[in-house]
This record gives sequence, C-alpha cells and structure tokens, in this order.
Amino acid sequence: MFTSGSSKLVKGLNRQHIINLVRMNSSISAREISNITGLQISTVLYTLKKFEEKGFIRRIGMGSTTLQGGKPPVLWDIASDYGFTFGVELLSKEISLVLLDFKSEIIFKRTYEIEYTNDPEKIADQIKTIVDSVIKEFKVPKKKILGLGLAMPGIVDCVKGRILYSMGFDLHSVNFKEILETRFDFDIEIENDANAGALGAKWLSKSENMVRDLLYLVIHQDFTGMGAGFIINHELHRGANSAAGEVRTFLPDGFLKESLKKALSIYKNECRICDKLKSGEHITVSDIIQSAKGGDSGAIYVLKELAKEFGQKIVQLVDLLNPELIIIGGDICEAEEFIEPAIRKAILNDVISEFSQNTRLKFSQFKSFSGAIGGASLIFQKFFISY
Repeated sequence: MFTSGSSKLVKGLNRQHIINLVRMNSSISAREISNITGLQISTVLYTLKKFEEKGFIRRIGMGSTTLQGGKPPVLWDIASDYGFTFGVELLSKEISLVLLDFKSEIIFKRTYEIEYTNDPEKIADQIKTIVDSVIKEFKVPKKKILGLGLAMPGIVDCVKGRILYSMGFDLHSVNFKEILETRFDFDIEIENDANAGALGAKWLSKSENMVRDLLYLVIHQDFTGMGAGFIINHELHRGANSAAGEVRTFLPDGFLKESLKKALSIYKNECRICDKLKSGEHITVSDIIQSAKGGDSGAIYVLKELAKEFGQKIVQLVDLLNPELIIIGGDICEAEEFIEPAIRKAILNDVISEFSQNTRLKFSQFKSFSGAIGGASLIFQKFFISY
C-alpha cells in the first residue's frame, strides 16, 4: 500500500510508486496517478518528466477531455525498448529461457537440452553458450541488457548468490553468481525456483500484484516432489536460513508404476501408455500427459490419481498458511485440464477450516516457463524498486 510522508526515503518511495503505476497500467495519465497516490499533480508531472528523460517511460498519446472540457491529458507507458532481461530456469537436463523487453513482454522463449553435470563451471558454460546464441539471433544490444535472473531448485542465498544446497546437481555452498559474473558483463541474480516463481506471479500480474498472501507451487519433470514459494503480507518468506518451501516427496514409492498397472487392468486395450509398461520402457509423467491429451483413458486415470495425492499435500499447506490464492507452475501445468477438478475438490472438502474452502486456485499462464519468467522478475523488481 502507498504511504505518504516527508523525507528522502519517502520521496524515493513516491518515485517507485509512480513508475510502478505506469508499469502496471498502460496509458495512464498524471491525473490518474495523482488520484491513486494522493500526491500533488505537480509532483507527479515532475517525476514523470524525470523518468522520461532517463528513457524509462514515454508519452503515447492524449486521453479524452473531461465533461468540464480543458486540455486532454498526456498518457504515459513504459518504454519497451529501454532494455532487455533474460530469465533462466535451470533443471538437471534442460534450461528454460525467456527474453523480455522493459514492459515485461516476452520476445522469445525456448527450452534447451543440456548435459547433466555437477561441475558449476561447466553448468555456467552451458548457460553462457545458450544466452550468447539468443543475443546473436535477436541482435540484442549488449548495452541494453539489464541482467539475467536465474531460478533453480535447491536452497539459495539470494543475497550472496550462493547455492547452499541443490540435490538435483549435488552442489554444496557454491558461489554461482560469482562464477556467472566472470562470463557476463551485466547484472546476475539467483533465486530458488519456487521463490522466483512466486515473485514472478506477484510482480508481473496486475491482479496478483494486489494479493497479500499467495502460495506458489512448482512441479517439474518426474514430479516426485515440489517446491513452494510463500508471499506473506506482500513479502517473500525465505525462512531463517533461506530454506523455507522445501517439500518432501509427496508420491508414495512406486506410485506411477502401480497406477499404470491399475489403469491397464481397468482399461486394457484403451490404455495405450500401458504398452510401454509391458515392454519395460521407462515412463515419465510427461509421457502420461501427452497420452492423456491424445485421449488415452488409462493415462487420464493415472493423472487423476496423481491429482488426488497432489491435492492432499496442497490441503496441508492451505491449513498451515491460509493463503488467499494458490498458483501452480511448472511442467505439471500441461495437465491442468485433467488434475484441476481433483485438486479443487480436495481444497473444498478436506481443509480444516471452512474459511479456507474458498481459497482460489490458478495454474500459471506461463506454464513450463513460469520459473524462467520468475527469474526475469528478479531483475525487474530490483530495477524498479531502486528508483
């Protein structure tokens, strides 16, 4: 919420509030900003002109006059070409990358396969190769690159840029920000993937921007576990040692194999995904999702069983945190149509408090790129908050 007052600090907060109103509301006038903030119109106009001089915002036209007549108001918007930001999510065998302009609009997104390694130098080299290829392909002026935000699973000290522990890469106490800074000449920020996803949801959405208590959940690849990011009273909660949000495996041992066997016994020839089971092939949830989208009854059954397990874990978190909104991100979003009903049913029927039954549930609009978008938000948030 906006807080008025007088001091150098509050002057800075006023500037932050003004530019973020422009960021969240395209085609906004100084008068509208004045009405929202309670600031004098002269203060708002002065600040807007200063931001215009820096190149952050631009005039995009004139608004309509009021019933009383008078000069039409100038409309303002963020200058999309002021700079560009990379968002990267690092997984064990792939990298999801997005390139965003200054208005946070996606210019490019792609997932790249990488070689698994627990050598942080080699991981950094692979990120460098991919980012350089995008810079070259899109002719991104290096002087206009604002930074790169990296989201990854594990416990991360975002202040120092250290990976304290990442099970997926078997990394312990690695100053990964410092390693990346030897390869790039722009700002680098690193954060846990679920925390980054939560920040991205909060930062880049006009509706979520006003949500006070938000729970973000991310599930990737084989979906044996999940990460959680908590926004509490508009602030990201990292815990005493940056370890908040680590959720143990929620699928029982052998869950997928047993569910596939049940699907085979129920649907027999209608369970095409089960043919892989008979032949001994390894089956991932990604495989099951693709089969379900093709109408495979057995695959749909397995996803619904998965949703029941997922729903019970979410119920525990809802009981603990009582969030206003739950956002689910990651690869699991591809299965939204199959798993959403069971998750909603669990929240409605199984939470302890009847007041938690109306907890809202959404799947991230960015789906498997939600972590990378969250990574980019690390740069945007730092940038806009600094003014």
